[in-house]
Amino acid sequence: MRTFLVFVFLIVATAINGQTFQIKGDILDEKAEPLPSATVFLLSPADSTMIYFAVAGTNGMFGISNIKKGSYLLQISLITYKTIYRNISFPSSYGDDLGTIIMIPQPAGLNEVKVTGERIPVKIRKDTIEYDARAFRVKSDGAAEDLIKKLPGMEVDRAGNIKAMGENVKNVLVDGKEFFGNDPKVATRNLPADAINKVQLFDKKSDESRFTGIDDGERNPTLNLVLNDNKKTGIFGDVTAGGGTGNHALTSARVFRFTKKIQFAGLGMFNNINEFGFSIGDFINFSGGIEALSSGSGLALHSDDTSFPVNFGQPVYGSGSNGAAGLNFSVSKSENNRFFASYLGSGSSRKLSENSTSQYFQPDGSYFINEQKNQIKRDSSHRLNFGWRRLINEKQNIILNGKVSYNSASNPLSSVSGSFLNDIRVNSLDRNTNEIKSGLSGDVDASYLFRINEGKTILKLTATGGYSGSKSNTRLLDRTEYLNPYMLNTDNQFFNLHSSDENWSGTVSFTQKITRQSFIDLSLMSRYSSENIDRKQGNISDLMVPIDSLSPVFQKTDKYLQPALTWKYATTKSLISVALSGYIGSFGSLLGNAESKIASYFYLSPRASWELNYKSGRRLMVDYLTGVNTPGAEEMIPVVNNINPLSLFYGNRDLRPEYFHNMRMSYWLFDQFSFTTLLATLNSKYTVNKISFSGSVDENLRQILSPVNVRDDWNNSVDIDFSTPVRPLGIKMDISLSEAYNRGRDIINGTENINTNFNHKISLTLENRKKTHWDVETGSALTITDSRYSIQKSLNNIYQDISWFSEIRYTPGARFSFTASADITNYSAKTFNRSQIIPLIGSEINYYFLKNQRGVLTLKSVDLLNRNTGIERTSELSYLVERRSDMLGRYIILSFKYRLNKLGDNKNGIDVQVKRR
Repeated sequence: MRTFLVFVFLIVATAINGQTFQIKGDILDEKAEPLPSATVFLLSPADSTMIYFAVAGTNGMFGISNIKKGSYLLQISLITYKTIYRNISFPSSYGDDLGTIIMIPQPAGLNEVKVTGERIPVKIRKDTIEYDARAFRVKSDGAAEDLIKKLPGMEVDRAGNIKAMGENVKNVLVDGKEFFGNDPKVATRNLPADAINKVQLFDKKSDESRFTGIDDGERNPTLNLVLNDNKKTGIFGDVTAGGGTGNHALTSARVFRFTKKIQFAGLGMFNNINEFGFSIGDFINFSGGIEALSSGSGLALHSDDTSFPVNFGQPVYGSGSNGAAGLNFSVSKSENNRFFASYLGSGSSRKLSENSTSQYFQPDGSYFINEQKNQIKRDSSHRLNFGWRRLINEKQNIILNGKVSYNSASNPLSSVSGSFLNDIRVNSLDRNTNEIKSGLSGDVDASYLFRINEGKTILKLTATGGYSGSKSNTRLLDRTEYLNPYMLNTDNQFFNLHSSDENWSGTVSFTQKITRQSFIDLSLMSRYSSENIDRKQGNISDLMVPIDSLSPVFQKTDKYLQPALTWKYATTKSLISVALSGYIGSFGSLLGNAESKIASYFYLSPRASWELNYKSGRRLMVDYLTGVNTPGAEEMIPVVNNINPLSLFYGNRDLRPEYFHNMRMSYWLFDQFSFTTLLATLNSKYTVNKISFSGSVDENLRQILSPVNVRDDWNNSVDIDFSTPVRPLGIKMDISLSEAYNRGRDIINGTENINTNFNHKISLTLENRKKTHWDVETGSALTITDSRYSIQKSLNNIYQDISWFSEIRYTPGARFSFTASADITNYSAKTFNRSQIIPLIGSEINYYFLKNQRGVLTLKSVDLLNRNTGIERTSELSYLVERRSDMLGRYIILSFKYRLNKLGDNKNGIDVQVKRR
């Protein structure tokens, strides 16, 4: 309903703007042949910013509708043709039909002349779309993300994820170079929009493919942010400081220095308003990874079982202070010799309060666990990325990538939990812990490529290595109470855990061209990995002497050879790849000084893929692969882990490897004439010998868990995203549909439970197309989870969440900008204790002043109704959990930003506006 009301608002706003007009025409060359992909723009005569646009279709025809009364500069452009300019007003003396427009080829000599003032908003080449950033109006202190939102064919969601022509963008370059590793949001959310001259979109091939000339099928949609010339001769950036209610404060600084050979960027920030790092990727690293964020009280043992329901579009749980810093450096000694490195670091201290209710299922019923936690999390994280690209000569190339990270944390926690059967409390656990932990990890990969026989044969040598180590010291004081019969246990223990994981691999491969369009690749890889666990546990009162039966030293090793044969066939429109590899190896475990246990394995692993670009903007992709996962050390260690006295865990040394089949089919459509996109994906994964859990529950509701192999596991999903402009209404519509099906197995008290989960999600987003002054976006989403359990059908449950959001931004001129936002989520109560509606209301006002609007005053309010609460709902194989966490709450903050702009002398950096009539 709310989305409908905002939708009506959009229509009414369009209607009250008064009478609108339209134009159409045919664009032909000198031979009267249609010129598809010619771009047509109506520009503002004052500053040549884009107001309306269209792209000529395959027949050369174009049309623009809903044009407001006024004067415009008509611009028609196409690569290799002279740009046409014409002054036009509405009502137009031409009527609504411009008739036939003839474009003249560009003389060859003119290609060498740089016309600085000509501004063509969009240029469409064969493999690149280029946007002129100056043709799109952005607020004075806007970031690159604000600019990208205004580019035709681009979408940026509220979490900062970018879609270009319907495809996810994972790479963002600055002047063709890496910027802060592989996290695109660091660039798009920190680089000022006014520093950007052009935005280029293209499919980036792999470094190997560009060197060898052999298409390996790897494509990564990539944005390249080309900087203004006058930003390459000086220093620019900004500094911000502010304070507000509840002693909330923020400070930040950004400085950038770019030249043709050197890139430098420095970022810094400190606040107590839950702004972590420079992107959500930083927040994950600073919090210790996805497992730490999921807040589960059990062990995160297998990567496929990790649940991560955090919504990055919402505020972070808890409250506290956060600081972060980043440095990016790149130097190019020559075009063929480049080194780059980046550092991101952060520290935070947060208070967290959480209440959870979990329902556990058994063959004869279910029971509940209620828990309340209070915790102080102090985290720090440091991450270094580096790389080297060295083209020795046309025959030899070196590619090096690496990263190193260090994390530390101190987490004092107190919790109280109780287990209930038929509303009667059976046990309780009062716990106080203090954990200090640190971790160091890193990995590196290097490739050497040598072209033989005039490039028809490629020799490739690859080496990779990785290390991950962690150390944690925990002190626990537990008071466990059992009521029938009554028993009270008090434990004051230490639990020290040292773990490490190292892996090494080497690959040699020969690639031989068979024909002009096909080649064969023969490779052999050798890999070795080792996981080591050294656990010390005992009573603090016993002079910190470890208890031998609880303090194992355990090692798991895995080594294998993987020979592979691959055949590929590539044309301009299709790519076919068929491969067969084998896993010949063994994995073993060693407990203390006892005899090691070794299991050998052999698997054939076929893979096939097909990509067909059967028409411009149409792509069909099919990919099938298989693989092997061996169990991890935590899953295999046979010594009990009783750090939680109500949940005991035993590893299983007899686990077998998982073997999976994965089929993925996707269809992509992008109509460059209507800017309609469709992306449909079907994914199916079937796993044999899936590692799951066998659990038992005794009369005191104490769990005993152990991993086991079950017969199989199914995961299927369908995702459809459709986006199209609705030109008569002046809006863009995006509809997303997601369907997921999972059938998993576990064992409860000796009975196999088949858990079937159906997840349904549909969302609708509407936004206005013309964003000169108003930028309105609204949407609604419905999520339904249907969980079914074979052990007891009466436990089947369905729950749903409905959310709505709206954001309105208004920029009346150069001095002011206004923003209002609303997020409302309704959590149903069919399965859980009670329903809850959470409304989040916010606003922001910006005032720009000083010379060139370098000063910005911002008044921002968050959670005006003070109703924010963090809610997570998760359905797993044999239990259902709801967590409620405290949030930052309402605050109002006033800040001042000053934009630095110390530029060097560069005449090319002066903008010259040229109008042609």
